[in-house]
Amino acid sequence: MDSHRKFKWIASATIICVALAVIYVTKAFIITIIWSLFVAYLLYPLYSYLLRITKSKQVSALLTLSLVFVIFLICLLVVLDALATEVGLLESHYTIQDTANNFLIYVSGFAERYVPDASQYAEEASRQFEDFAKDAVPKLLSLASGALTVIASKTVIYLAQFFVAVLLVYYLLIDGANTIDKATHLLPERELISKFLDELKPIYQSLFNVYLITCVLTGVIAAVGFFLLGISYPILWGIVVAVFALLPLVGANLVYALMAIYYLAIQDYTMGVAILVFGIIFLTVIPENIIRPRLAMQGASIHPAITLLSFAAPLFVLGAVGIVVGPALYGFLLAVYRTNIRCKEEAEAEAALEGREPVC
Repeated sequence: MDSHRKFKWIASATIICVALAVIYVTKAFIITIIWSLFVAYLLYPLYSYLLRITKSKQVSALLTLSLVFVIFLICLLVVLDALATEVGLLESHYTIQDTANNFLIYVSGFAERYVPDASQYAEEASRQFEDFAKDAVPKLLSLASGALTVIASKTVIYLAQFFVAVLLVYYLLIDGANTIDKATHLLPERELISKFLDELKPIYQSLFNVYLITCVLTGVIAAVGFFLLGISYPILWGIVVAVFALLPLVGANLVYALMAIYYLAIQDYTMGVAILVFGIIFLTVIPENIIRPRLAMQGASIHPAITLLSFAAPLFVLGAVGIVVGPALYGFLLAVYRTNIRCKEEAEAEAALEGREPVC
């Protein structure tokens, strides 16, 4: 083995060892980096729009981040206002136990009318429910206290991760596109890489942007609908619907179904049925069959089964970060597959024009 080949092997081994060492020393921020990449990708269209107006990368990035913070602050204030109001109500005249007791009384009366000898079972069930509530509430409070203690002990780490994420998003918005272009030119087979990126971009557009925009629009529709129905805290419930719409296999269905059950349980049948009908039509049928397909027309056509697997399966393995990693991996493999198909089709077309057998 000549000296040049030895140098290449030593250099390669050194680079690999240093790369592994870098990954090890930054392992506490791996999740932060992944979320930063995801957020920067989602915010890039807004950044591009502001860039066309301001003509300044730094100003556009700052305005983009500021807009996100304002939206987050509004959501936080809505939640805090609702919590403060409800705590005041609980202290004054309304408690969860009263609601449960009223519901049990209603069920007991219904059973006495239509089920013979049901009163004794209802009383026994009521006592068991009260015993369960007395035992469960302290345990839940203890768990909440423990969770808050853990969060408080890691506050410094969370703050550091937060500031690192903000800085990463800022610099990714400014230099992310240029970095990708430079990295593409350094790679071999630039033409093939370019075709791959052409396939990857619309796939990620469909998996991330369309998915998120659909969830946000679903939350907006929910807030408007709940306001028109006269439900308390419509903006808060709209935020809840938007968050749950992000979760595959759960979606907005869980929120409006539980709300409808609640109103049916307190014998407000009109409101319960109205929420159920509104939820089915405006929070399920319209987003899934009108809004999402219209938005997806600008991206790549992806089979619903792939979309479901890419978001749902990684959640059970990676947790919340699976919402980012799963679609990224599935989209990458789908782009590889479509790039391969595209290369074969182009090779076959070229061979047909030249009158020879295709070679791919």
